[in-house]
Amino acid sequence: MFDLHPHQAQVIDALTQGLRQGHTRQLVALATGAGKTIVAAHLGHRASQKGKTMLFIVPTLELTTQAVETFARQGLRVGILRGEDTAYTRQDEVVVATVQSIRSRSAPDWMDFGIIDECHVLHQEHKRLMTDWHDRPFIGLSATPLTKGLGQIFTHLVRGPSIRELTEQKFLVPVRAFAPCADAVLKALADVSCGPTAAGYDYKEAELAAAMNAKGLIGDIVRTWEEKGEDRPTLCFATNVAHSQSIRDDFSAAGITAAHLDYRTEASERRDIVAGFKAGTIKLLTSVNVLGTGFNVPDAACLILARPTLSMALHIQQCGRGLRTAPGKDDCIILDHSGNCLKHGLPHHFTVPDLDLGDKPDPAKAKKRDKPLFVACRHCGAIMDPDEITCPRCGLDRPVRASRIVSRDGELVAFGSASPGSDDGTQEDPQTFYRMAMAYCLANGQKPGRAHYLTLARHPATRPPWSWRDLPPLTPTDAVARWIKNRNIFDRIRHQRSPGRPFPHHHGPDAPVSHMEPPTL
Repeated sequence: MFDLHPHQAQVIDALTQGLRQGHTRQLVALATGAGKTIVAAHLGHRASQKGKTMLFIVPTLELTTQAVETFARQGLRVGILRGEDTAYTRQDEVVVATVQSIRSRSAPDWMDFGIIDECHVLHQEHKRLMTDWHDRPFIGLSATPLTKGLGQIFTHLVRGPSIRELTEQKFLVPVRAFAPCADAVLKALADVSCGPTAAGYDYKEAELAAAMNAKGLIGDIVRTWEEKGEDRPTLCFATNVAHSQSIRDDFSAAGITAAHLDYRTEASERRDIVAGFKAGTIKLLTSVNVLGTGFNVPDAACLILARPTLSMALHIQQCGRGLRTAPGKDDCIILDHSGNCLKHGLPHHFTVPDLDLGDKPDPAKAKKRDKPLFVACRHCGAIMDPDEITCPRCGLDRPVRASRIVSRDGELVAFGSASPGSDDGTQEDPQTFYRMAMAYCLANGQKPGRAHYLTLARHPATRPPWSWRDLPPLTPTDAVARWIKNRNIFDRIRHQRSPGRPFPHHHGPDAPVSHMEPPTL
């Protein structure tokens, strides 16, 4: 029998206490990788010691196999109710069943209690069975119990540790997330309408697929993976089958072994593809919904999010596919080509709320759901927390909103300032800045005359007079040195985006590449 981790034992104790208090419909919220199936296996083992039997209901074929293997390793006698594979008897201590098979064949009525895995996907058959078995306990398991109306069915919520806590305790790996083409995605989504879908209120699938299946966006996915994916085993979440196949084809054309899965993939082919991914012969596995729930391959260390969604549950479920630990896996890279991380945050930001009681939604909240809450670094694309000022990846500063924004013919604002002439809303006088800029340039092998250009950029209303060239240099403050460094990087990026412009004479590791060569003083 597997030993329980403390948080798993606490969950079982809370369920026992809840049952004593009269709660026969309880829901356990445990993050992906925290051991929901292990908890269920221990509950089944405890029940078997008392002569009781457990019905474990799963939504997919793959989860049936995983559950059977886990329960069998616990020493339980396990039966299966799954299409043509059905084989169970009254001597079985646990019967693992798909909800679809229960609908078509009915559940064995001698079971003493039921567990519904992934209960955020609650079918009518689940509800019917709980109504018919009103005198027997049911436990729901979910990492994202956010479905509308769950609080009308389950009366007691047992929360396990958060993703942040599990990451700090090394049960899950941390993430590094990048949103490299957030502006392009937001532009693509501008005309996509929203409404009721099978997964709740979300983007209309047909319009979403048409917007996201653009060759340029798919090309960004491949290029970004080559730059930031570190050749890791990667899962990709697409908008529909055609989009997923296009992503597979573009990766294959780039010489990267890729495969696609969908609901039509034959079981034998699916097993071969998943086995190839686990073995490393397939580098990227792309799909629509097949990978989003219950797919358990801990080696996956990179995720590509290419399906924009307004659903927090779908977002966290997808991110959860990369959080499991594995030998040699220190973290998970998330390449967000959907804007989901900007809307919903990173996995460690998620906390389980109270169960929804089915009340009417607040229109004001609904309008805010598609607005980005987080920020992508303008230099490296890393996703930053709302309260972060300095990018944790490249070390450059986040723009700070100023009361007056200066626009210069559509220029990108340098990272580290809200406008071309500010960084934190407080500035030194132009002459002091000029002297600091002169000292910075001399210390970094740049022409001191560049201080003229930097001062113009920092203080647009001031043109440094000729006489300032004779002033002694002044050691720059940290804020000024950081601003100049960011400005140099900004100029280099701008030049790279504007081919054909001449390179100025420059020196030093962060020297600018700007078409605006300042005069030599």
